[in-house]
Amino acid sequence: MAISHEFDPAKGFVALPSDVMDIDMTPGAFRLLVELCRMANTTGECWPSLAQLSDRIGRSKASISGYISELRNLDLLNTTSQKMANGYNYRLKYCVTFWQNWRAQLSNMRQSKATPKSKCSVQPIERRVNSKNHSHKNHTPACNAEKKQPSAKLVSVFLNWSALSKGAVFPNFNRPVNNTLASETQELLEQYATDISTKRQIENHLGKLWLALNVAITPNELTLQTTNLFNKRISTAGLIAFTKAVQTTWQNHWRKPPNEEQFMQLFVQSQAYNQEEGMLRMLEQFLKRWNMVQKKLQHRTPSLNLAA
Repeated sequence: MAISHEFDPAKGFVALPSDVMDIDMTPGAFRLLVELCRMANTTGECWPSLAQLSDRIGRSKASISGYISELRNLDLLNTTSQKMANGYNYRLKYCVTFWQNWRAQLSNMRQSKATPKSKCSVQPIERRVNSKNHSHKNHTPACNAEKKQPSAKLVSVFLNWSALSKGAVFPNFNRPVNNTLASETQELLEQYATDISTKRQIENHLGKLWLALNVAITPNELTLQTTNLFNKRISTAGLIAFTKAVQTTWQNHWRKPPNEEQFMQLFVQSQAYNQEEGMLRMLEQFLKRWNMVQKKLQHRTPSLNLAA
């Protein structure tokens, strides 16, 4: 007799983007991602220990460490080492990269569906304010910048790879990848590789950005920010997306530059404005996966016995 499950909605639920289902990852890594999303706060951060994650998921600590590395390689998770006052290492801080923007989008959708307030004859902006202490300057962040739409060719190639990998056991595909798709993917990746920004370009771009925002930054801080973006292999489009993310978030009265952790959070936010780079990174993973399959097939091919 079938068992009927009854779930209590008061205990909450985890709402994941449907695009996550198309990302190639192991079942254990997916379970860990769901659990981290369940634990994450509004900024996508949480601080569970390996023992807690092991107990929740039912996997060993070694397996959990492997899943963490897998999610990091997919740019779905960032980790930050923490130290106690006595210098000993403390548990890692986990940050689900897409969680903050995803929750904000869900909140915006809910607000847009809410019943609009009844209009009155005088709008709030038209009301006269006599208080001398009232700030007339609007400090709310700017509206979301326009997202750069990826090219039609990139979308077509990405969808073809997604269809081939959907439901397939890693590293296999549902069917062999044709040479045309592999060559088109290689061309896109080579084109992307030539667009990687140099350290000088990144430094000049960041210098102009902070100067426009009236932020005083030291040469050492600018060098550290440049190195962080260079290690992420940021492109020209990525720099533009990063600028949009900073301009959207930055407040007019902020005069100090962000620290390293805050700077990397801005970089993570900028990925929402640059879907093209994210798709190219996935294509790079798909191509590596197909090369793994081909090497495995070559090893399985029986060699000719010439000693007959």
